[in-house]
Amino acid sequence: MVVMETQLAPGFLVASPQLKDPFFSRTVIFLLEHEHSEGTFGIILNKTVDIPMNDVFLELGISPCEEALFKEFPPVLEGGPVTPELGWLIHSPDWKSEKTRIFGGEVGVTASLEILEDIAAGKGPKQFLFCLGYSGWGPKQLMEEIQSGSWLHVPFSSDLFFDVSREKLWEIAFSKLGIDLAYFSPSMGGA
Repeated sequence: MVVMETQLAPGFLVASPQLKDPFFSRTVIFLLEHEHSEGTFGIILNKTVDIPMNDVFLELGISPCEEALFKEFPPVLEGGPVTPELGWLIHSPDWKSEKTRIFGGEVGVTASLEILEDIAAGKGPKQFLFCLGYSGWGPKQLMEEIQSGSWLHVPFSSDLFFDVSREKLWEIAFSKLGIDLAYFSPSMGGA
């Protein structure tokens, strides 16, 4: 399958079983931007960190309302190794600001304190994922990794964001390709 650069974003990268990099093994990455001459920007959707959302509020000096104090938030995600102190919110489009980018009319991405304050006040988006850091590739780097068999591309689909298990997201993303992992060669692309 040949993937043109212009078809990658928005979309997903799914780590192939052969990808042995300990950081990216079995990851699913939401690609927000891909420019052949500029590079690629994405956020991992299935790598959790052991930081409760209320600790994020505390660290940022945000006082959650009583409802938010006892709410079970989705797990905080490690979006990638680049700038891990920077937070990104991937969220339902029922909340937006001038800093929000909407993808496919169904998913927003915002990096601002305002959205976190609204979540803590109980008036944020209905669904969200909070991600620390991002994943990035230099010009042409991602296409080389795809051609070597490290990544597979899955077209944009809003059902891979919110109502899906983080632990099973890798397998679910593979199923979008019609690939049975039991028959996937661990040495694919190594010829």
